[in-house]
Amino acid sequence: RPRLYGYSIQRSGIYEDDNLTPEAIAGLDGRGCYIYVDVKDGEITIKQDVNGCWGIYLFRHGDYFALSNSFFRLLDHIKFKYPLTVNRDFCNYLLVNPVCSHTYLETAINEIQLVDRSAILTINIKEKTFQSELINYKEYSVPLDSKEGIANLDRWVEFWSKVFCGVAQHTKFISADLSGGFDSRISLAILLHSNIDLSKIRINSIKDDLHTHKEDYEIATKIAEHYSFQLNKSLPARQFLNYGINDIFNFNSYGWQTFTNIPKYSPVKLVDKMYYIDGSGGEMLRRYWHMSPKKFIENQNWQVNFSTRNLSSKLFHSIKIILESGFRAVCDKYSIRDSDSIDISQLLYYETRRRHHFGKGVLSSYLHNIFTFSPAIDPELCTLKLNTSDCPDYNLLIALIFTRYEPDLLTFPFNSNRSIAPETIEYAKKINERFPLAKKDKASISGGGFSSAAA
Repeated sequence: RPRLYGYSIQRSGIYEDDNLTPEAIAGLDGRGCYIYVDVKDGEITIKQDVNGCWGIYLFRHGDYFALSNSFFRLLDHIKFKYPLTVNRDFCNYLLVNPVCSHTYLETAINEIQLVDRSAILTINIKEKTFQSELINYKEYSVPLDSKEGIANLDRWVEFWSKVFCGVAQHTKFISADLSGGFDSRISLAILLHSNIDLSKIRINSIKDDLHTHKEDYEIATKIAEHYSFQLNKSLPARQFLNYGINDIFNFNSYGWQTFTNIPKYSPVKLVDKMYYIDGSGGEMLRRYWHMSPKKFIENQNWQVNFSTRNLSSKLFHSIKIILESGFRAVCDKYSIRDSDSIDISQLLYYETRRRHHFGKGVLSSYLHNIFTFSPAIDPELCTLKLNTSDCPDYNLLIALIFTRYEPDLLTFPFNSNRSIAPETIEYAKKINERFPLAKKDKASISGGGFSSAAA
């Protein structure tokens, strides 16, 4: 029978393998954290979520191939059967790169490749062959100031509003982050627009002096006072299962799969499912790597300054090789001909950061029974362009979200003296005037009919 590893987020509910229905299978649209496997008519079909959270790893040797959603299990299967070589450039880059690797297809072994996150695989069992087809998610393609763009935006808000309301009606274990930045405020805008009872949700804001946390907490406190909800209230008591040392190590290794140099260990698994709303991926709704590929590579020198001159040269050479490989892959996927285009660096960040950092984080949380909702990394939202020819500011999409669904959120400052230009906000208002929000969309969105099987 069909198998779903992980979970799919749909308007009608949260689906895992134990409550999978034909309708839920038909509704697999990339939202969630899953790998879906079906065997029918002599073929195996493998699909994955839009971020490729689990990862599909491919080994080829002549006519032989092997696939796995675990790099380590695939490596264990082939290590004594076929010649393998270490990808030293990959390892060097991982050593010096903060947070996560930005490799596109490479892994720590030259002969094992990471399958594109957009790929659907079809294996012919009798002939022992497979084909790969890329889903066109139409990312960054729809104009913001168009009827189609606004329709996509409104559907995105309606979708997540219904999901949040549905989950809140079926569980007490639901929380959301709130800082002083852009990203978590995007999710809060949806929560507020849906008229959900925020007393049913724990709104988290870190209170310490690390990073920007002190400033974040001060801003979050002002927002909470304005909307009359409580920060950091207690959730009902939760039960935990304690892991042994081997389980802890295996969960970390499987979740992060050699794409981060920072170990992340958790000794427990929650007994009750926990639902977590975050702002992950919000940075991809604005320009982040805003420079040409050549300029970006030049700027990587800071990563190797800690080492000797000879070692620095070797590490930088590895960084250059890995990034150039990723840039070529991005150009092929998005049909970019201008090798100096600033879109190339942005798209490489988009392809790899969302997978190796945000996606792996979502997977790691799921392995501990935490379901993550990240509205900013959504296939429908990601179809939208970030700006227009009349308003080239890459903060336009974020300005449009706030002005359309919860304009009061723009009255509070953002951390680190960041802001959205007044002229960008005014342009976003003009778009909303051209395409006014329907009155029915302003009403509370019920979670009725939402599947509680996973709650």
